[in-house]
Amino acid sequence: MYMKKNVELSDYSTFKIGGKARYLVKVGSKKELEEIIGKALKEKMPFFVLGGGSNTLISDKGFDGLAIIFKNEKPDIFLKKEEIIEVESSALLSFLVNRLDSFTGLEWAVGIPGTLGGAINGNAGAFGQSISDCVERVEVLDVSKGRPEKKEFEKKDCQFDYRSSVFKNNPQLIILSADLKLKKDDKQKIKERIKENKEKRRAQPQGFSLGSVFKNYYGELDKTIIKKYPQLKQFQDKNGFVSAGFLIEECGLKGMRIGDAEISPQHANFIINLGKAKSENVLKLISLIKKEVKKKFLIDLEEEIQIFPLSTIDK
Repeated sequence: MYMKKNVELSDYSTFKIGGKARYLVKVGSKKELEEIIGKALKEKMPFFVLGGGSNTLISDKGFDGLAIIFKNEKPDIFLKKEEIIEVESSALLSFLVNRLDSFTGLEWAVGIPGTLGGAINGNAGAFGQSISDCVERVEVLDVSKGRPEKKEFEKKDCQFDYRSSVFKNNPQLIILSADLKLKKDDKQKIKERIKENKEKRRAQPQGFSLGSVFKNYYGELDKTIIKKYPQLKQFQDKNGFVSAGFLIEECGLKGMRIGDAEISPQHANFIINLGKAKSENVLKLISLIKKEVKKKFLIDLEEEIQIFPLSTIDK
């Protein structure tokens, strides 16, 4: 492990936004992660762990502490028993989709640039599936008491919900590895599903982004609002979700820019960095979107992305 000083965090974000970290270190295995976190805790140094940087808006003010990049392009994969696979959380989803080409259950993840740990943290998903569908067990490092303590969470303990988990709500629980239950399937059929999902992803906005900014809305719709905007019911899917992109678009916000941050003209739930966007620009757009959707539809949108340093671990 080699620690660098004054490193631009924007280089480790798919959004290309973020100030400098006082220190930065890259680790690829959970053993290295445990070691560096143990040292940080002992020295009382603030730290945070970042995987693929695909779901976190990092402040331009940077971070006066240690940024730990936990990512591995070729991690070890262990077949513990039939259809149960142990993988370290540093594994890139794209690697797992290609490597586990005879197991079905991860085809939805093709094209997602994040890590397994990040996916579990936010219960990532697409095309009607999510990572919680195949998670059986999660190994974590609990640093809530100022020292590293290994714990295991069974699926029921993970409190998975729509784009949420116990880990997302408790940043002191750092995901080390997970057991995934994946079924064997015909390689050609898996390949076809992957190809189909790739095509769907090509329709999404290109450029520097964090993917979907807001969760789709789930809940009761105000009767007076439905009467005024009957199209809301038409855009509520069979599971009761209303697309956040639809709500934002209906507020006339597509293409809205603040600085170099733009609400995508292609998909309103994406904010694109046109080149020199600042975190402040993005936060102002997020605030504007929430305000306008609330005013028009009486709906409170909730961010899907995480905003740093609100989740900083400082012990």
